[in-house]
Amino acid sequence: MNDVYIEDSKSRHSEWKYASNALNQFPATLLPATLSVFLFFYYEAVLGLNAWYIFLALTIWTVYDAVNDPFIGFLVDRNTKLTRRFGRRFPWIVIGIAPWCLSLYLIFSAPDVDGSTNPWPIFCWLLISLILFDTFGTLVSVNLGVLRPDLFRTEEERRLLSKYFMPIDMVAVALGLLIPPLFLGAGAGREGFAFMGAMVAFIALIAAILFLPGAREDKVMIDRYFTAEYERMKFFNGVKEVVKQKSWLVHFIFVVAWIASTDLMIGNSVYLVIFVLRASPDEVTLVFAVFLLGALISIPFWIKLLKKMKNNKKVVVIGGFASSAAMVPMTFFQTMIQLLIILFILGFCCGSLWAFIYTIINSNVQDDYAVRTKKNQKAILVGASVFFRRLAATLDELIIAIVHTLTGFKAGYYTYEELAGAVADIELVLWGIRLLAGVIPAIILFIGTLVFWKYYPLTQEEVLKNKKKLEELGF
Repeated sequence: MNDVYIEDSKSRHSEWKYASNALNQFPATLLPATLSVFLFFYYEAVLGLNAWYIFLALTIWTVYDAVNDPFIGFLVDRNTKLTRRFGRRFPWIVIGIAPWCLSLYLIFSAPDVDGSTNPWPIFCWLLISLILFDTFGTLVSVNLGVLRPDLFRTEEERRLLSKYFMPIDMVAVALGLLIPPLFLGAGAGREGFAFMGAMVAFIALIAAILFLPGAREDKVMIDRYFTAEYERMKFFNGVKEVVKQKSWLVHFIFVVAWIASTDLMIGNSVYLVIFVLRASPDEVTLVFAVFLLGALISIPFWIKLLKKMKNNKKVVVIGGFASSAAMVPMTFFQTMIQLLIILFILGFCCGSLWAFIYTIINSNVQDDYAVRTKKNQKAILVGASVFFRRLAATLDELIIAIVHTLTGFKAGYYTYEELAGAVADIELVLWGIRLLAGVIPAIILFIGTLVFWKYYPLTQEEVLKNKKKLEELGF
């Protein structure tokens, strides 16, 4: 096997290409992070929409997403009149990226209706704005998801991408977690959330413009799209091949667990700050700042460990178990100092997964798909994979709805004093919030990591074999 080529070959891309490509993490992380942190709180506590209505909207969204994502992946995975000049992926990314960024504002500018007495206008607004957000986001994410593995072929190139991806992704998460609370200030009313949505959308759009040069396909890639070996796969055959792939199924379970656990923990942070710590919403910034500091400091450690071990699966497994263990104390802290220490350790552990899942593991799974099917049509697999976040979001809202119902949380109250006066047992409500912040996400991530450790088939030897086969196939 030509291991020298796979591990040590020089990249044809400039450093700026890697950096620009990684800049997509600003909109890709900033927008979902804002939703993860504030969507449930905004619609439940501010607008008064019952948690089960939110869960219903997200369930319908997930069903739409389950069909929309692979179908868009299938539709865009073909050559057009623009392909020879602009590439197969780049035109679709240009079409989708601005509306995707701007649709975030719609989500946080719901009509002035009391959701507790008249839920359906708010429910419909939430559902329609989420569908728009998903459709344009899918155009970007599906095409970029295929673009990256094709653009950065070798393990060395993918590690170089991780060098830029990881810190940029962390900064993007920082913006998504730190900046929105500052736009809210000390209040959390309708106007504050609408202003926050507009400002986050604007920041994401600026970053999206800087990302576009890194999304351009070069002649080497474009020529691959016109190889004689390329034969278009039918939609249902493509879906069938995705479902049959063991590496994808195991990866699917693990990523759903990772996203569900972290989004649940992050989304519950506003409840934790306002109701458990009885602090202002803008203090969420301090909580997330410490968490992200731990993650940023961890970057050199995890990259060095990956280079030393040269085993993608083993590093991810270590990071998954460490992260799940670090989540547990989030339920039992007593003081702000204790919480900040726990968050720093948790951030350090989560840094192991943030970049490697998407830049390396996901790319290895795509390579495995191309080798198995012997077709360079991977957008349908990426479309199915985009379903990860939607499914995870639905699982989160289901868990939150169940816990809030069992503990007696009441919608329409966004201060501690108001909530305490409206519920029968405020201590039970607070324990529900604590469990959602720590023990429950820890269990989810532990199970996902255990499945990945036991059943993920792509050892490092298999990864290198697949790269050799891709060369032979001309992909």
